[in-house]
Amino acid sequence: MDAGEGRRERRRIARRVAIRGVAVRLALERGGPDAVTVEEISKAADISPRTFFNHFPTKDAAFSIEPHQWTTEEIVAELRARPEGEPAAVAMREVIKAMAHAADFAHLAEEWELLQELYRRHPELFSRLRFDQVDITMAALTTEIAERIGPPLSEGIYPSVLVGAAFAALQAAENRGRVDPRPLDELIDEAFEVLIRGL
Repeated sequence: MDAGEGRRERRRIARRVAIRGVAVRLALERGGPDAVTVEEISKAADISPRTFFNHFPTKDAAFSIEPHQWTTEEIVAELRARPEGEPAAVAMREVIKAMAHAADFAHLAEEWELLQELYRRHPELFSRLRFDQVDITMAALTTEIAERIGPPLSEGIYPSVLVGAAFAALQAAENRGRVDPRPLDELIDEAFEVLIRGL
């Protein structure tokens, strides 16, 4: 991804985060997602309904959780773009770093708190909305890793363990970043060093 594409991606993610934040706040104020419309969300976010649907396929999608604001397809495409022959753990590390670069962690932390509150007030959302988006993404990445490494490793639990551990490494790096001033990239590298030694 070149510098121009990176800026566009950051703008897209920032817009998506902003729209989701507006949607969640309105839902909290008015008694749940069913109490707000796409038109009301769009007006409050100062966008058109068409722009809303450029970012979310449905209204409910604005209340679901996606890993670091990327869709499953975008994350899998990032993995597919890694060089052929690159070790699977290294490829996953670079995908995780790309996700981290794209994320606005200050906004994500605030959004996560708001989403948690919305789900606390409306527990029916757990079954109704795609709260399992992270699981869907991890399953897609597991399939892609299996294709990348081939048998015999692809036939066992290794792909699932690698993907699960990669997401755990990102979480560990983010948590460490709250008390460690080093750049997130460096913390991710360190987390993956531990991971790779263990694998």
